[in-house]
Amino acid sequence: MARSRFVRHYLLDPRFQVKWTSYLVVVVLIVMMTLGMLIARLAGRTSHTARIAVTQAEKAFHESKTNNILARSAVEMAQPDNAGLAAAMDEQFKEVDAQQEKNLADVRRLQEDIARDGQNLQRLIIGAGVALLLLLTGMGIVITHRIVGPVHKLKRLLRRVSTGRLVVDERLRRGDELEDLFETFLQMTHSLRAMQNARVATLDATLRHAEETGASDEIVDGLRALRAQMMLGLEKRHAPRDASERTA
Repeated sequence: MARSRFVRHYLLDPRFQVKWTSYLVVVVLIVMMTLGMLIARLAGRTSHTARIAVTQAEKAFHESKTNNILARSAVEMAQPDNAGLAAAMDEQFKEVDAQQEKNLADVRRLQEDIARDGQNLQRLIIGAGVALLLLLTGMGIVITHRIVGPVHKLKRLLRRVSTGRLVVDERLRRGDELEDLFETFLQMTHSLRAMQNARVATLDATLRHAEETGASDEIVDGLRALRAQMMLGLEKRHAPRDASERTA
């Protein structure tokens, strides 16, 4: 029920409205996909750089460990009885190893942060894209409705004028487009009513002249019937409208 009411109210011309709304959505989608690809490429390069940094940090850590072992072995071979020197070197090597481990942990944590930020960015782009597409779809329907509504009303009023009813007391809704076109249509109906009133005045004079000169009843009745028909177009008539007309 709610969907059918929405369709009747906003989709007065589904083919036109859906077509132009689709054009808008497709253009924005192409722009979003292009930006998404650029952002994804930039994120990929950042992640690749982080992986290289981790690899270099691991390589430096292993090289430092190897160098420490070789240096200690060299000291032991040169001075096997110097326990104090060996202990001092062990303490220094531990500090170097601890610093290298800290650097490696920092680089790995940075890589994890970059990877997590990249995933969050992807989710954000997808979520924002879906929300933007829904928003643009709704805006497209509403905006085109502001154009289709006046056109729909003009078509209905033109059909009414084509039957001889020249009194138009309707106006566009606030915010509708095509106001200039509708004002031109109203000016046309004013001109037609003025012409019709002039014809009625001429007919009234002819009818009075016919009555004064003793014209036949057939002629007088014909003139009166013609006048009644002409007056129908100058009277306000509130004919029932269907659901589509009420929404325009």
